[in-house]
Amino acid sequence: MAVKRSSMKTSPRQQRLAIRIALGCMGMVLCGPASGQALDFSPLKPLHGALKGCQGETCRFISDSLGQALQDLLNDQPGEAEWMKPDFLAAVTSADGRLMVFTWNWPLPDRTSSYAGLVAHRPDVDAPWEFTSLYDESSADGPDQQQSMRAEGWHGALYYAMVPDAVDKNTWLLLGWDDANAQVTRKVIEPIEWRTRGIRFGAPVLQTPKGMVKRHVLEFADAVQVSLRHQPATRGKGAHAERVIFDHLSPTEPHLTGIAAYYGPDMTFDAFVPGKRKGDPWMLVEKVNASEDLPEDRPFRDPRPRNGGKNRR
Repeated sequence: MAVKRSSMKTSPRQQRLAIRIALGCMGMVLCGPASGQALDFSPLKPLHGALKGCQGETCRFISDSLGQALQDLLNDQPGEAEWMKPDFLAAVTSADGRLMVFTWNWPLPDRTSSYAGLVAHRPDVDAPWEFTSLYDESSADGPDQQQSMRAEGWHGALYYAMVPDAVDKNTWLLLGWDDANAQVTRKVIEPIEWRTRGIRFGAPVLQTPKGMVKRHVLEFADAVQVSLRHQPATRGKGAHAERVIFDHLSPTEPHLTGIAAYYGPDMTFDAFVPGKRKGDPWMLVEKVNASEDLPEDRPFRDPRPRNGGKNRR
């Protein structure tokens, strides 16, 4: 979940308290539930909550502690353990149970955010987890649609959906939200690949009329709502193929073309759909029929109070 911004300064005493909370939560996880129980993330909630009022290096310490606590929790569970999706943390998992991605953020004084996360992967459900930590110091700069990067170059986002890729069984599409800055919000279709050398973000699996892109980024005015969601194939009246559908964005006035802070939905929709042949990339189709409403993917509180606190995914 997005962390609310706070205008309150954090005193040294509050920072020490946050560190004690972090260490206490780690202890609860290390002592965690008995083997065979459902994977329960609730002991991490106070640790994640400590990011709301932290400041400076204390935030990074709490975030690193949260990542380590997640690793300990996953390592303590059997491969076949069920899991309950946390209601406080952005978490997505693949249908085959081989990939889990956790992401979180905390606010910065310049109205951007820092992001962090943990990727857990295993070749099969009986294998031990392999972990990759994620960190992005600031959301000020957006990702390049043409660049593939290792975890060290990750552009932060809160991922709320994972879509199996139609091209490669070791590639998935992550749908994410990014608190860019005071004027702009982003949503992103982020391919994530698992290779022998580790995790990579961005992959040439998205074909547009202008050429192949390695991710698709939507940048729009902070105050508007933009949908980005996965829809399985449907049958019957109004049937459609599997797709990742999203609002088409346009400037409020023609002379504002290219300035993301003035972009918003124009009541039409675009979508990426799987290619017609096996191994073909996802193809961008413009002006598709949104035969069903696009509800909120998950409710959350936008950390920026200036836009009323809501932003639809």
